[in-house]
This record gives sequence, C-alpha cells and structure tokens, in this order.
Amino acid sequence: MKINLSVDRKDFKSQVKDLREKLNKCQTNGILDDDFEEQLDKLSQVEEELLTDLIPYYRVYANTIKKTLIQISPIKRLGAFSFDSFLQTTLRINENLFVTSSIDRKTQFFYIDITGGSNRNPIEVEWSTPIKEIKETISFMYKLNDKEILLCGVRGGCYLLSSDNFDQIPDVNGQIKVKKIQTDYDFNGIGRCLVISNGLFVVENGDEKLNLCEIIKQNDEYHFVFYKDIYCTIQNWTALEKIKDDYFVVGTKIGQLYFIKYENGQLTITEKKDFLDDEIRQIRCLEDENGKKNSVIVIGNKGQLKIFSLYGDEKNIKTEVNDLKGNLFDVQSKKGTAVVLSEDGIIYLFEENFGKWYLNEKATIKDIFFTNVLKLDISKYLIMDVEGKLNLLDIDRIDTPKDLWDLPLYQ
Repeated sequence: MKINLSVDRKDFKSQVKDLREKLNKCQTNGILDDDFEEQLDKLSQVEEELLTDLIPYYRVYANTIKKTLIQISPIKRLGAFSFDSFLQTTLRINENLFVTSSIDRKTQFFYIDITGGSNRNPIEVEWSTPIKEIKETISFMYKLNDKEILLCGVRGGCYLLSSDNFDQIPDVNGQIKVKKIQTDYDFNGIGRCLVISNGLFVVENGDEKLNLCEIIKQNDEYHFVFYKDIYCTIQNWTALEKIKDDYFVVGTKIGQLYFIKYENGQLTITEKKDFLDDEIRQIRCLEDENGKKNSVIVIGNKGQLKIFSLYGDEKNIKTEVNDLKGNLFDVQSKKGTAVVLSEDGIIYLFEENFGKWYLNEKATIKDIFFTNVLKLDISKYLIMDVEGKLNLLDIDRIDTPKDLWDLPLYQ
C-alpha cells in the first residue's frame, strides 16, 4: 500500500534525529541552543500535519484497532420550557444557540451546551418560551448579521428578530425585539425557500413556480421584494439545495433533478437528469473532512440513495445504494460524515475517506424512530424524537491526531 503524505518523511525523521542529538548534548553540558524551542514548535506542527494525513489510512486499513460506532444519549433539559411538537424549520445562530419553528405555529430558541458529553458532565439544553408576537408557522429563517434574523411565515408575515445579545438563551419578552417587515403586495407567504446568494432567495409560489425574492435595506429599514416575473416552473418538485452562489438543484416526485442558474436577471434550467426511480425526499451538499462541499447526496423513497461529485459542470455518480430499508427522508453532513434517517426507524451512517463516500453498515442503528437530524460538531449531531426531545448522536471514530495518539496500537 502506497501512502501519500504532504510531509517529507525522510526530512521529518532527520529533523527529529537532529533535535534529539541537541537534547542529549544539552543533558551533558547544560547548554540549550537558543533556537531549540522554535525548532521544536515547528517540528510539532509538521508532526500534526503528518498525523492528519494518516487519519484516513487508519480508518480504512486499521479498522480492527478502532471501529466506528454510533452512540445515542438523551440530552438533559434545563428550565421550565420544552418543545413538544414537530420541527418545521431551524436556524443555527451561533455555536450554541438555535431558533426553531414548529408545525403548531410556535417559534422558540434553544441553547445547548456542547462542552459536556460524559456521565459526570452531560450535554444540557434549555428552551425559551415561544415568541408571543409570532402566531404563524415560520417556514424560512435567515441570519442577516450577528444581531438580526429574518423570519418568513406561510401566511405572509415577515419578521425581524433583533437582539444585542445572542450569546445566551434570550428572554424573549425582554431581550428580543420583533418587528414586521414590509413586503410587496404580490407576497402572500413563503413555503419552501432557498438562499442562493447574499440577500437573494428562491421561494415556492404555490403553483409549482420558484420565484426570485430579495431582502433589501433602505434608510435603515428592511423590505422583502417579490419578483413575480423572475421564475421557473418545475412540476411536482419536492426538494432543493444550493450548490454554489446563484446555482442550485431541485428534485421531483418522479426522481428527476433540475439544475438551475440565476444569471442575466433570469432563472434558467441548465440541465435535467433522471436520477432516482421514485420520489426524491431530500438533497444535501456533503462536507468532506476538510469542510469542503464537493459532493451532493440525493435520498428518496424505497431506500434509494445516490452521491455525485461536483467538478465544474461534471456530475459523476460516486456512490449508489438502492437496497436500504424504508423511505429515506432526512440527511445532514459535517466534516466527513453524513447521517441518514429512514421512516422504518433506521439510522444510516456514511463516511468519507480519500474523497469517496461509503455506507458503514456495521454502524447502522435500527428500531429507533427520530423525526429530524441537525448537525452540531465534528462527528456529533442532534436528533429529535417523536416527542420533541433532543438527543445527542455521537460518532466514535478517528477524527483528530489526538485520536491516533490514544489508539492502543500494540494490542
């Protein structure tokens, strides 16, 4: 097996040997070279790069030493408030704070402390009371800046949430300001929506149209503009995902993919593909272990799943699985892993190594039903059960150089 490393191994060994000799000499004469600590720091950085390069080799070729496993644990709820419905949409405001909307028209914040994760120090979550000024289901959320969040509802309401402190769980009756945003007369509500670039969105228009909308700020006031003449029509569409600025993909009930660009003031279908043999339920960009989104996963009914890579205009299918159980309905990805939920109560784990995604069948969890999955951190996800309770899904795998140091290599 040939190992490709970004570090020159011979040069690294030579530097380690040279530094060892200097240290031995110092132990004899008591004199340490002035640049010894600087050389040691540089060598430590090179070692970090070397171990990072070795991580996927250990995951693939030394999996008898460390097997990837999934662990699910409940999250302890703090405070007097909870969530007891089904999620409609969620926005992560920062590392710890989220805002959510439920199907029963409640908009709430939750704050999660991700520093825990052990029996002695469990992860904890705290929910806010619902925002009383919002009485409709929110279908779209967008972070405008560190102090302002845009919310749009299915009945046509557009709201600006603002706060000087989004660092902790807010008191929605005192720390959150809610303001209605002016909209065009043609605007009568938002269904599904997708940000395609800064301030530009495509929104569901109820008659199989995807219309362009824009949030603009004039004289310190936000306005939501609906461009009724800029649209594309796709019959029976089900899911959509941004690929890059002003370029996105839409899936349909009959398994087709439409690739669409916004250019020259128009939404243009550039390509159409027959992709799955049944309804497409979700489309997501996948993050490789470096955080780059070079692949797209498409999941659907009857256990169908395909992953294609993005290289310019080329869309090559790299992974295809057609025999998973149940209808696949939700997926999230973070730094080299992806979690897929099935309506049959199954959690599937996909991992990326050497640029290829594959199903880890041994890490599959069965007979446990969840409604949503949210990405949290490297190898950590939040999953919500049918009672509205959050749980931590922790993927025990080799992710960091420290994980390599902790391996029992000689057992």
